[in-house]
Amino acid sequence: MKKTLLALAAVASCGAAFAQSSVTMYGIIDVSVGKKTDGKFGFSGGKDLNASYHTPTRIGLRGTEDLGGGLKANFNLETNGIGMATGSLAGNMWGREAWTGLSGNFGSTRFGRTSSFGTQGHARFDFNGISTSSAMDVAGISPVTWYGSSRRDAQLQYVTPNMGGFDAGVSFVLAGNNANQSSTSVRANYGAGPVAVGFVAETKRTAANRTAYALAGSYDFGVAKAVGGYVVSETVAKGKGAYVGAVAPFGPVNVGFHYARNTAAKINATELWANYALSKRTSLYGDFVKRNGSGAPGMNSYGLGILHTF
Repeated sequence: MKKTLLALAAVASCGAAFAQSSVTMYGIIDVSVGKKTDGKFGFSGGKDLNASYHTPTRIGLRGTEDLGGGLKANFNLETNGIGMATGSLAGNMWGREAWTGLSGNFGSTRFGRTSSFGTQGHARFDFNGISTSSAMDVAGISPVTWYGSSRRDAQLQYVTPNMGGFDAGVSFVLAGNNANQSSTSVRANYGAGPVAVGFVAETKRTAANRTAYALAGSYDFGVAKAVGGYVVSETVAKGKGAYVGAVAPFGPVNVGFHYARNTAAKINATELWANYALSKRTSLYGDFVKRNGSGAPGMNSYGLGILHTF
């Protein structure tokens, strides 16, 4: 009887130990047909037939280990975009996320390749989920795509715990990891009830750049949600400008728009979209974006697709 009890206790203790660690596989699958100006109507991305239209298809692994005393070790690995037309992988295997860090009552850290503060702080203000049709990106004033990417290599990142809806962070890329040019980013976010406000700034990553910054805010009126922001981009050529937008739910359907104006580069962009939720994980979408103004060639682009998350 004693041996049986001891065996059961040993099994229970092993189960508790395993319960303290977890690894989750997740991903997004986006399949679409689309077309850009002067392009042929094609599967998964218009002219770039290997790309998803709305958001890159990818697979990720995230894990955490409870170290005790409220301290946890975390990691995230996420593939680069997977082409749904051919099944090929764009770029490096773990091109979107490849980091580890600690979290606890002090906040959280990330060390490695991870999303920029421009992405972490301002993705919430792109109501269409940072789609390929983003009006802010097309106009050249999206904080998500400063320096041509939503990711940063070799980041040392710290974010405070959430304190009544407020959190802040600072990150560094050391000179030795960025062609002898160090860079610092800061962000601050507040969200409580219907209000959300965010600020992000990033110092220049090359001698020819300048410090970029963005301020945005949104308000949820219940029947619709509105957003507005002001951005100074990382280069004078890309300029600066402002954007506004709104999204409204109609049952399982969300309909929205963004308008962005790059006042320095003289580029306007208008984005319209709608998505229909078939379930919590699967939706149908239609995206359209138009660019005009004297600062860039005119462009129309649209896509229809299905997006599944797991």
